[in-house]
Amino acid sequence: LNPLNSLELEEKIRTLAETAGLRLLQALWKPLRGRQMLRVIADAEDHNITIGECAGLSRSISDLLDSYPHEFPDYRLEVSSPGLGHPLENWQIRKNVGRQVEVQFLEAGTVRSWRGELIAADDSGVTVTGKEETRTFMLEIVRQIVVIPKF
Repeated sequence: LNPLNSLELEEKIRTLAETAGLRLLQALWKPLRGRQMLRVIADAEDHNITIGECAGLSRSISDLLDSYPHEFPDYRLEVSSPGLGHPLENWQIRKNVGRQVEVQFLEAGTVRSWRGELIAADDSGVTVTGKEETRTFMLEIVRQIVVIPKF
């Protein structure tokens, strides 16, 4: 068997995620106490990913890695959701309408930020209601959008 390169492995993991109805956001190897840890971040397109979906994807990825025992003799695997601090991909924005967000955007050559409730999103932009004003940001000026947790 030819050793898998990291791009081939990522494509195989992407395929496993898509087969499970999920989208892969990240597959990253990191050294951890003399072992290798594979951190996989996935999400569902139309709902928040569940623990059961993470566990199912984890089992599929483990089966894949275990089928290459010489390349992956001793690894640790972590499969999770993106979490609140993870910037949203464009396809994740719509499902977060109604939540508090921080939009970082480019204005007059400077990155600025705006916080408020995400009230609308489409393929061209997002609309966020702040304390006193509602603003629409075209996606081409948006640098990132992060969900702000409610406690």
